[in-house]
Amino acid sequence: MTAPTKSWPRNLRRAALLLLAALLIAVLASPSLRNKAGCLLFINGVSSASCVVPMPYRLPDEFAEAEAFALGYQAYVVGAVYARSQILMEKDTNPDAPLNAPLNAFNVYPGLATPAAAIDFTPNNDTVYGLAWLDLSQGPVLMTIPETPTRYWTVQATDWALNTFAYVGKRVHSAPGTYAYVAPGWQGELPAGVTRLESPTNGVFLQARTVVKPEVEADIAPVVAQLKTYRLQPLNADAQYPLIAPGTPVPNPKLNNPLWQSLEFYSLLNRAWSFGGVRAQDQEVVGQFAKLGIGPGLTFDPAALTEAQRKGLQRAVETAYQRVMLHGQENGEVRNGWRFATNLGAYGNKHLLASAIGLMGYGANRAEEALYLPAFLDHENQPLVSERNYRIHFSADNLPPVNEFWSITLYSRPENQLKANPLNRYAFGDRTPGLKRNADGSIDIHVQQNKPEGDAAANWLPSGESGPIWLILRMYGPQEAALSGKFVPPPVERVRD
Repeated sequence: MTAPTKSWPRNLRRAALLLLAALLIAVLASPSLRNKAGCLLFINGVSSASCVVPMPYRLPDEFAEAEAFALGYQAYVVGAVYARSQILMEKDTNPDAPLNAPLNAFNVYPGLATPAAAIDFTPNNDTVYGLAWLDLSQGPVLMTIPETPTRYWTVQATDWALNTFAYVGKRVHSAPGTYAYVAPGWQGELPAGVTRLESPTNGVFLQARTVVKPEVEADIAPVVAQLKTYRLQPLNADAQYPLIAPGTPVPNPKLNNPLWQSLEFYSLLNRAWSFGGVRAQDQEVVGQFAKLGIGPGLTFDPAALTEAQRKGLQRAVETAYQRVMLHGQENGEVRNGWRFATNLGAYGNKHLLASAIGLMGYGANRAEEALYLPAFLDHENQPLVSERNYRIHFSADNLPPVNEFWSITLYSRPENQLKANPLNRYAFGDRTPGLKRNADGSIDIHVQQNKPEGDAAANWLPSGESGPIWLILRMYGPQEAALSGKFVPPPVERVRD
């Protein structure tokens, strides 16, 4: 007969089970008992069991390249205008730039634009400029205008995506006083009597323009002095704004900078979205670029990407640059060789157009303030070149209909800059000294390299050294006939030798 088994007291059995459980947990949790794949080892290093660890999924190179191309292309189309704002600001606030001013201060140009002027967008030759870059991230910036000019003047405010959100000036009947540029959603209080102007982004570009008589130096100096009375001052007296240290290389914002077609563009884009901000309506689309390190607050690091992703992004930046530049000649409707477009200055979700203007022109007014009609072709649909002779004949009953003034300015291609010439004349219009009208009241403008003979010399717009050129007809204070398209300028007629 087998002897009965002696059982452990219940409390001892429970204690033993708890001890075994604690030992098992300690063994499983010990890092020294697991390999790099997380598989459990015996104490002597022999694997306790086979351990299969799935590798993270990697997108095939062809798809990774295609995805990087698609995202990089869209980021360029949406962001090129932001990037141009940023690099222009970085140049103009650099203390070693030819003409500069810190953030939140006006930089008043000493006269009209010339080929040697440090203006990196397509400038007019009608007005003296006062330019300023604002940082609203630390509170509003106040602009005080103590006395308004007795001539045409305006201060245009654009956000970091180049949308005009406010005007102060003659057309809108502005009075002397103080105006506050505030960040989106700012809820603070302004001093009494200050007019609030809310920006869609923290970064803002101001262009103060006041008309002068071209080629009349005595009319320019008083306007320069008056523009220098405009004052900008942050509302927050304790705000500290970034300064660029002397000796920092001055960036080149022009389109001959290889940056615009290299991966370096995306680093500039990140700085633009981090400093100036992203419009609320662009934030959703911008968010999708983060997987490539592109976006506000991110660091773009090509080394962190795969070779396929880098290849896709490089192809994207080159292709998107060409596409943006082509769109400058697509927008609007061509009539008599002049391209009509009344949608500049306020772009909404037209990202391609905003970036095209950002790279090719930067800072265009809304149509109600100024209408811009570019011409790239002559009456035979041939590209304009400076070595050919052209005539623009305005009949007496078909002069540009404006409340203020009009002019035709000549630019080089692809630099989009004024061209040097022996007469130092870069535009011709209704205020040009010595303008001659024909007996019937019509006006002929002669665009050519060499001085015309006889009376035609008075209306000569020199085309400068040989090369491609283009023209802009500017109409400030355009009348309804111009805005509706009823007015059509005459073609740029090639004159046969």
